[in-house]
Amino acid sequence: MLDLKSISDQFDEKLSAIKSYDVERSELTLEYRRELERLNILDTKMNQDLYAYSGAKILEPGKLIRPFSFNWKNRHEAMQWVDSVLSDIAVGAVDGSQIYSDKNYEIPLAVLQTSRMFNRHTGDGDYKQEIEAKVITPDEFEDASVYSFGSEYVDARRFSMECESIAYLMKEHEKLYVLLDGALILSHVNVLNTNIRKIYIIAITKLLEASEKTRSPIIGFIDTTMPRDVTLMMHFLFKLKKSKLSDTHLFSNLSWGERTTAFICDRDDRRGGEAKSVLDNYGRFRNEIAFFYMRTGNGLPARVEFPSWVHKEGMVDKIADIIRAECIIRCNYPDILMRAHDAAVIRTNEHDLFYGMLENFCKAHGIKINKSAKHFHKTMKR
Repeated sequence: MLDLKSISDQFDEKLSAIKSYDVERSELTLEYRRELERLNILDTKMNQDLYAYSGAKILEPGKLIRPFSFNWKNRHEAMQWVDSVLSDIAVGAVDGSQIYSDKNYEIPLAVLQTSRMFNRHTGDGDYKQEIEAKVITPDEFEDASVYSFGSEYVDARRFSMECESIAYLMKEHEKLYVLLDGALILSHVNVLNTNIRKIYIIAITKLLEASEKTRSPIIGFIDTTMPRDVTLMMHFLFKLKKSKLSDTHLFSNLSWGERTTAFICDRDDRRGGEAKSVLDNYGRFRNEIAFFYMRTGNGLPARVEFPSWVHKEGMVDKIADIIRAECIIRCNYPDILMRAHDAAVIRTNEHDLFYGMLENFCKAHGIKINKSAKHFHKTMKR
């Protein structure tokens, strides 16, 4: 049982530390926003003043904030606009879920499940949903030289499976816009061991290759994110105090549907003087991941990531409209991504069903499972 009394006492004790963080963030937000006026009209010549690991570089010259004008009087009119945007446009989405191996069952087995969605918005039922599941067996954990009952290897395999599902969609359908629930810039893998990091890097670079080959944009949608790419760029351009202020707080006053201009990501997520950034592992895609921020809901702006060739082919505004339309359908979150999530998610009772299947399978084939005493008592309390 959570010790609420102790936590409440510590909140009171650490009030000053929490408040000082909030005050500093607010002050830095004001300081950086004042300097945004100097970024109001962007020119790619400004990139000449930026070096490697500068956070971001300018991709889309012109105004920093791209307005979005609408005068819908009701949801019916908003949905008419949605139809005008999505009509005959092929949109796909992929999401995944997993069951981690459980040491209470002694034998390391994990489950991955992905859902891929496709909708051409033709009005004649050109809509498809497919679910795929895989079991990770003990030999696969051993071959990867990873801890069998950890989550990191399973998460990496899930991401790889999601990327494979997206590549499959791109191969099967022409002129497709595919949404991924998450980032294309995988900073978190820098802290993982080499074997697991390699799985992520191979998966993302193959996905970027598939997107480039098929000319189908892969679009990473990140609803909650705290990167500091633009603020780091401003630090270098304007000699501002280096800070931990996130880009999303910098642009938190965007109106619904407004977006920033597009930038090329040059993130500095190195850990130590000789370390690489995650983008250093992307090969020829090192400087080819673009992004913008856009208000799609009531919270902080979302981040949208995509290959830079999308800008060269004049598709950035189309991507922004597709995301706006999808968020109108679902109210603040892309509808097709939520559909993919709902189809892919493995619910708690399904975890129990899986382990029931495992027990029956082992019993039928004379495979002994030694379950822990703790697990026995936990199940008795249900």
